[in-house]
Amino acid sequence: MTFPMFLFMPFLRKIVTKFGKQEASAWTCLVSVIATVLMLVLPMPKNMTGVLIFMVLMLIYGLGIGIFMCVGNALVADAIDYQEWTTGRREDATIYALQSFFRKIAQGIGPSLGLVIMVAVGYDGALGAGQPEAVAVAMRFLVPAMYCFAAVMMFISLKFIYNIDKKTTIKMASELETIHAEKIAKQEAAAE
Repeated sequence: MTFPMFLFMPFLRKIVTKFGKQEASAWTCLVSVIATVLMLVLPMPKNMTGVLIFMVLMLIYGLGIGIFMCVGNALVADAIDYQEWTTGRREDATIYALQSFFRKIAQGIGPSLGLVIMVAVGYDGALGAGQPEAVAVAMRFLVPAMYCFAAVMMFISLKFIYNIDKKTTIKMASELETIHAEKIAKQEAAAE
């Protein structure tokens, strides 16, 4: 799933320059949504063909989130600039700490929630690979459903909550550059 992000790396600068980090990340998440919906609706034969279909769709899913995976930390840096731009205070450490804290909480809750749902559909860890067929079918739908939910939440978050689009980033960078230059000039004048 993460392999496709390496395909974006050589073109990332051009993609971000043309579309913007937020826009490119948000709209490509829809590719992931489409891939997971296809996983839910396409028949998956119980043979190598089904495995290949699943793997191809997972690669497409990875393509959809690939740009976000590559620019995620840059989005955090933009949030730090945005906070300085809107409040006049720059708090890099606080923002990175909060981002890291909430990411760790999500990384703990996500797998735990997945395990709770697995048990709810009948998975019995003691049976290992010998689960009843009904449980195997439920698991076959559970995986793409959870990925689809994640991709939808990523799209909604990036498109409607994260409000730092390309236009805002350009305006913000320009105004912050002016503010920083004025601060440096005042400091140099005070030092003389």
